[in-house]
Amino acid sequence: MRRANQLETHLERYTHSDRFRKLFSAKLDMTIKRARITTRLVASYVGVKEHEVNFWRAGITLPGSGQCRRLSRLLRVDLAWLCAAPENRAVA
Repeated sequence: MRRANQLETHLERYTHSDRFRKLFSAKLDMTIKRARITTRLVASYVGVKEHEVNFWRAGITLPGSGQCRRLSRLLRVDLAWLCAAPENRAVA
């Protein structure tokens, strides 16, 4: 439960950061392409509509903490890597 709260706080902290959204969307898009799965499959697994996944991939919005966990499981990537903030720089 504590980890869930930490992730939620982290995502909320960076929700308005263009730089964080761009970094997250680039990682997500690259990982989906490498996994060779469709947006429809991702949406179905995560439990959202396809346009939500498209918004995440475009850096328009961010998924919630539960959705990030499901994404990391589906895509077989580390949750900390997927949701990490840019290193060594303040995120605006």
